[in-house]
Amino acid sequence: MNEESLHDLIDQNAILIGRSENAKGGAVIVLQNQGVIYVRNLSFWEDDVLGKQVSIKGIIRLEKYIPDPKVSEDGAISQGAIGFQYVLDDAQWHIK
Repeated sequence: MNEESLHDLIDQNAILIGRSENAKGGAVIVLQNQGVIYVRNLSFWEDDVLGKQVSIKGIIRLEKYIPDPKVSEDGAISQGAIGFQYVLDDAQWHIK
């Protein structure tokens, strides 16, 4: 699945297959094309699921999920992500 076809599924229920990984913003699914989808309300994958291929079903959203990085007055830059992120709502999964 590429970025374009993922975009076509926004606000729809979909089944995706990818690798479960943990990111600073929470649990993610890394698709075959290396696209990343955050799993809403899941802070991290448990060790028995982490790094495994999973089939995951949910509603795909495109939104500002990770805050933008900010620059302080003294020039320090906070972590963040510019732009929008794909997020999966109401996710249900199982290991492939």
